[in-house]
Amino acid sequence: MAFCKRYSVFAFLNSTRIYGNNLVICFFIFLNPILAYGQIIHEINDYRSIGSGDYNNPAFWQVWDGVAWIAASVKPERNNNIFIDQGHEMRLIQNEEAKNVYLYSAATPGRKLNLQTFELQVYGALRAIERLGADFILNNVTNASTDWIYPETGKIVFRGSTRTVVDRPSWSATNTNSRFTVVFNPDPGATLTVNSAFKANAFIIQSGTVIQTVNTMGIAACSTFSFNNQAVFNGSGPYGNFVIEPGATFISQCYAPLDQIIRRSTSIPAALFHLKPGANLILLANDPTMDVAEFRFEGNVYYRSNSGNQRLVRTTFATSGNPKTYNNILFENPSNKLLPDSLFLNGDFARLTGGNILENPSYLRFQGSGIQQVIGFDMDINQLEVNKPSGSLLFYADVKSKTNFIMKNGQVDFSGFDLYVNTSGGGSLSYQGGKWLNLNHLYYNNIPSILTTENATFPFEDLYQGGTRKIQLLGNSPGGNISARFLEIPGRNDDPNYDDIDGTPILYQLNSYFEFSGLSPSTNPIEMRISADNLVVDDVDDLRITGNGLAAQGNHLPGLDPSLLWARREIEFGAINNNTFTVGSFRLLSVLPVNWLEMKAEFNKREINISWSTAQESNNQKFYINRSIGNIENFETIGEIASKGDADEIQHYQFSYFEKTVSKHVYFQLEQVDFDGKKSSSKVFKLEGKKENDQKMKATIWPNPYESGPIQIELPEKVHKQGFSVRISDMKGLHFLFEEYSQIQLEEFLEKLQPGVYLIEFVSLEKKYVLKLIKK
Repeated sequence: MAFCKRYSVFAFLNSTRIYGNNLVICFFIFLNPILAYGQIIHEINDYRSIGSGDYNNPAFWQVWDGVAWIAASVKPERNNNIFIDQGHEMRLIQNEEAKNVYLYSAATPGRKLNLQTFELQVYGALRAIERLGADFILNNVTNASTDWIYPETGKIVFRGSTRTVVDRPSWSATNTNSRFTVVFNPDPGATLTVNSAFKANAFIIQSGTVIQTVNTMGIAACSTFSFNNQAVFNGSGPYGNFVIEPGATFISQCYAPLDQIIRRSTSIPAALFHLKPGANLILLANDPTMDVAEFRFEGNVYYRSNSGNQRLVRTTFATSGNPKTYNNILFENPSNKLLPDSLFLNGDFARLTGGNILENPSYLRFQGSGIQQVIGFDMDINQLEVNKPSGSLLFYADVKSKTNFIMKNGQVDFSGFDLYVNTSGGGSLSYQGGKWLNLNHLYYNNIPSILTTENATFPFEDLYQGGTRKIQLLGNSPGGNISARFLEIPGRNDDPNYDDIDGTPILYQLNSYFEFSGLSPSTNPIEMRISADNLVVDDVDDLRITGNGLAAQGNHLPGLDPSLLWARREIEFGAINNNTFTVGSFRLLSVLPVNWLEMKAEFNKREINISWSTAQESNNQKFYINRSIGNIENFETIGEIASKGDADEIQHYQFSYFEKTVSKHVYFQLEQVDFDGKKSSSKVFKLEGKKENDQKMKATIWPNPYESGPIQIELPEKVHKQGFSVRISDMKGLHFLFEEYSQIQLEEFLEKLQPGVYLIEFVSLEKKYVLKLIKK
């Protein structure tokens, strides 16, 4: 009865084309033992090979008519199952199609498929077979003796609808000489399941979703993707590429100590795992492992375990690469997420739902060139580095580094939250470049005993005057903590009406100022520096550090560096506490930034109108109008306006131009140039409004993809006035809902839909708007 149990399980898990009922199989064992061995019951118009030849030549095929095999008159198509028998090889001379592909895999099978440079597009599954008398039965192993599907320039392409494409009872990865490329390219929204280990020369997920299972029929096993073992392909080194194209999704259930998600063999890594931009990798298990020489996580990686502690991808071979660089990394579901010892991010770091994020302790570096965000996570990490060649890093909660906070390059927008540095001791701030925007408080704990330009430079960005308003503290400290703020107030004070401690009259002072608190008492002398970046400075020696409306503590030091424009002061360390500091000047025409009052860019019908005002100008020659499309990294000059001349009163300017095509995100910045060639820039501002012919003419729905919760719909205004109905259908035209619109009912219905792609039609008296929605 052992074989009865074996094949009843095979039948239950595999296909209705095999006797799929345990009772039926066990009953038939006594009447017909052949059926107990998984005999395949043929369908009308199944094809079988009768020799070796070209795939499209009917002379090498027979067709099942329901009673007997008869000569074929046409080649197989996508609705036909094909059986390629022992010793037969079919050659493709063009792209071909089939439903289920059955290949003889028992002893001495011979080569089966010569794909040449073409595709065999499969709308069913790949299955291995053997003979039992005149009948075909399933074989749960593939043959390792020959490269039975070849060459590597040919492709098996899985097309069509949701289904299992390889299954453990009828496939395996024992065919170590496999020399073909596998492409998963199903219908939009379709899911293909890989329920068996699978070996080829390359795997490409072109579209849809591919699920890699942990097969539990018998001993649990990962449906591992592996690659050709022949020495001709890179000897005994890494070989085989696994690529996920933009828009496609790969979901893995695999975990250690089961076999890896991907590898070349049991001891050699694959060559490449490439998650392309816009592609998705979803990891469901707590300990996912891959052995690959090169990891490229350029898309979205989701960690989605439901319980316990989920580790990030790791390797098991010494020759594998390092899977620690991600684009977007996203955490979901209740499990805790365990960070590795180091992590390097080019995109977003997001906890969308779920448990805690636990560090190792961990070193986290943000290094992307675009906008990066930290979402749903109060950052509290051992070491944090920002090294962005361009773009901004946005935080939406307080940021804490237990030891080192390393600032090398880029802009960090703290969104009004606080930064805590060295909360556990043993580290420090390390500044090499970059700037901080919208930082509420800096809390710097356990400061170094010797303060330097590296460990005591605080680079606050000046929203109103532009530039980076750095403040430095240099000298010996008593240790302890520092709390620092930069309070930003528009404009400057042109008549401060006070003198410096040495009797020098202060004629100008920025309204924004620094404030310190929490310092330990000490009489150690400290050199304080504040940069006048982006201010028009006639002579660096004219700069002074002042207080907010009064003379600063300490003694004036001459200004330093005509490029960096440092105002300097010597002050006792303890005197910094609870005092304010800013940039001032003791000479007319020294600190004279153009005082930008207002800047705006908006559509005026089909033109873009840029307007700005200044409160005061002196020695100003002209303005450049600079524009950047899509981001704030690529400004180019689009216009020039001459200054209206020196004035102590408000002056207004305007510049208009026509833009044929406009991105959703267009940014502007004004650049002022004086007669001496010195320059200053305004803050960046964004184009507002829409072209006249674009005003709410389109319908939109978001979030998209959608999983659950509120959904937002934007329709042209007149549709709202007239009322509308909503109809939902799938991509095959099957209708699920057609009724008067109700926001609550629509959300409830969408939450219950199965994952897939749907069309949502909003129908008014005069128009119909059709939107595509992806349901996760």
